[in-house]
Amino acid sequence: MPTLPDFNDLRYLNEVGWFLYREKYGYNHYTDSYAGERLTWSEMLLDELTSICGKDRAWIKDKSVLNVGCGCTGELAAWPAAAKIAADPLLYAYQKLGMLIDDAPGTTRTLYLSVGVEGLPLLDESVDLVLCRNALDHMQDPTNGRDHLWRVLKTDGVFFLSVDIGGEPTPDEPSPFTQESLTALLEEKFEIITRRAEPKPHNQHRSHSVRIVARKKGRSSAMLDKSAILRAYMIAVGALSESSAQEEALCGQSLERRSISSNGRFGQDGHWKS
Repeated sequence: MPTLPDFNDLRYLNEVGWFLYREKYGYNHYTDSYAGERLTWSEMLLDELTSICGKDRAWIKDKSVLNVGCGCTGELAAWPAAAKIAADPLLYAYQKLGMLIDDAPGTTRTLYLSVGVEGLPLLDESVDLVLCRNALDHMQDPTNGRDHLWRVLKTDGVFFLSVDIGGEPTPDEPSPFTQESLTALLEEKFEIITRRAEPKPHNQHRSHSVRIVARKKGRSSAMLDKSAILRAYMIAVGALSESSAQEEALCGQSLERRSISSNGRFGQDGHWKS
């Protein structure tokens, strides 16, 4: 079950308080409501990304999209993607505060996961597009975060990053970047396709922000050894002795061939019957 944060911790108070302040005192440039404003921002973000990638909105329709560190921005709310997943450790708090917004009519409903990037319950290479907007410098361990983003992204997927440059650590932004440190972090796992500097940072106390589109380098973790697991299982249920297993490993005899030729079967209890 998800848990609520301790708001005595400035990390969480600053994150949630930022949204509460804008909801109450107004941060509306395009509409007369904070919910409507966030839908407009969602459309603007979609247009920004598709423009950078040289695509149109139709490109996103068959894509699975993951937005990490989304807060209650609703950044995917207007996106017509096939699957939309938003992950943030404070999403349960935003739900209990009534701050999550509905998806635009005619679009897929966003699946909200109240987890940090290290807790993503997603398989390797399972999403087409990963967004990380104003979130990487909020992580205690950006290297670990980068590795998880890399893990879930498909080999031909797209990684979109927007993050501030400069400034000092704060409770809710403990990992500020320089241009050099950000490049070094990314290039170990990603190939940077485009990089664009933006004069206006997400946080006014930072120097500026950058928008980066990157591709994944390499593949995610190696496959498990099916033969080794099968051998261990057959030893465990008595279908194969350890000495026979060692002999077969040395001789290269396949377990499948042996199991077919053996006089026996598995019983209802799961154990081998001669």
